[in-house]
Amino acid sequence: MKIGNQKFLLLVFCFIFSLINPKIESKELKNNFSLKASIRNLNNAKEFVLKVDKNNLNKILKILKGYDYRNAPRKEIIDGQIIYKYKKLENEPKKTIKELEYLIDNPEQTKNYEKFIRKAVFSLLASGVEIYIRDMKEDVSAQWVFKEERIIFNKSSLKEGTKNFANLLSHEIIHVAQSCKGGSLNSYPILLNLNLQKPKSHYYKYLKSNAYKHLKRKELMLEIEAYANEKKHAQTLNLLNYFC
Repeated sequence: MKIGNQKFLLLVFCFIFSLINPKIESKELKNNFSLKASIRNLNNAKEFVLKVDKNNLNKILKILKGYDYRNAPRKEIIDGQIIYKYKKLENEPKKTIKELEYLIDNPEQTKNYEKFIRKAVFSLLASGVEIYIRDMKEDVSAQWVFKEERIIFNKSSLKEGTKNFANLLSHEIIHVAQSCKGGSLNSYPILLNLNLQKPKSHYYKYLKSNAYKHLKRKELMLEIEAYANEKKHAQTLNLLNYFC
């Protein structure tokens, strides 16, 4: 299970009297109207439930790409004042104007994250794991339900974009591997004894949500192990293939 990443809009102001770079303007004007419709339908769905399969994976990746565009840093000019806007994760340090300018000129590439998501989903389906995207409690991004052999993602987790969704998927796959090490997909998870990299206390900041308050210490350690290793995507795929 993984809690949601709260995000908010940060504004950085810089007074300067100049024209906006035409290149940036054209980038902001680009749009994919079929993609906009997909995002709008996702947001407006009252009871949204989607079972992920090979046929709808491309559409999901396109929705994630749409949110990559929405979340990317951009700058606007109002009365000669340049305003920088970007989405900031709860535990992320504030970005400087120099960093924002670099990201505007050099958008983060998501191709490797897309490849991981595709490989991971195919491997999970081949292993017998069901994957759902649906409305969930606000502070839960995803959950591995080992008794039902299924991963459930919060619909709102798609709004975090491709990179964060890849890390979220990796997190849940580690839980799947923990179950497989315990005996089978529907077994109670046990630790894989992976490297935590940092002291255990470092990862407790991720466990402050009410979603974790009833977990026993053994269950907290399962979460800490997943948090500590979720960004090692190649390792995650190896764990899934090895244990499951």
